[in-house]
Amino acid sequence: MDASLPLRTDAYYRNLAQDALRKADALEPPVAVEAVAAAFGVPMYVTQLPPWFSGAIIYEDGMPVILLNEAIGGIGRRRALGHMLGHIMVVLDEFGTGYPRINPDHRIADVISEEMTLPTFMVDEQAKKWFNDYRYLARLFGVSEPEMLEKMRTMGLIKTHGMLWDY
Repeated sequence: MDASLPLRTDAYYRNLAQDALRKADALEPPVAVEAVAAAFGVPMYVTQLPPWFSGAIIYEDGMPVILLNEAIGGIGRRRALGHMLGHIMVVLDEFGTGYPRINPDHRIADVISEEMTLPTFMVDEQAKKWFNDYRYLARLFGVSEPEMLEKMRTMGLIKTHGMLWDY
């Protein structure tokens, strides 16, 4: 690791994702991750790829293009798109970083993708409107119930046993 690169926390990358959502005006669930790609001017194509392959970043005239696998369904494509955008956002944000072939660490792209599909500020807002009903919120955000439940636990909205009512 280059000592000149600043240390960044997961919170930094979540804020990066939230800023991108706000700039793209993607402020309602289910989150329109495609709007973020459009705001960055990154073309995306849904195409047939091997079943184990969710997406890829390729280059067309030196600019990134995102390929998404049509076989993985809408939820999977949103996650994959968020992941690919995560890689692009890190390259744009941090001088000296590279795309996955240069830097094979996908953890940061996963953090950004998770925040794009389940933005903390949006989950908090909707949880208050819908009384922490994680089942309804999962459908609203287009994610699985266990995924929503884990997000809400991480945020402190739901305890391991029972709900946290703060109204």
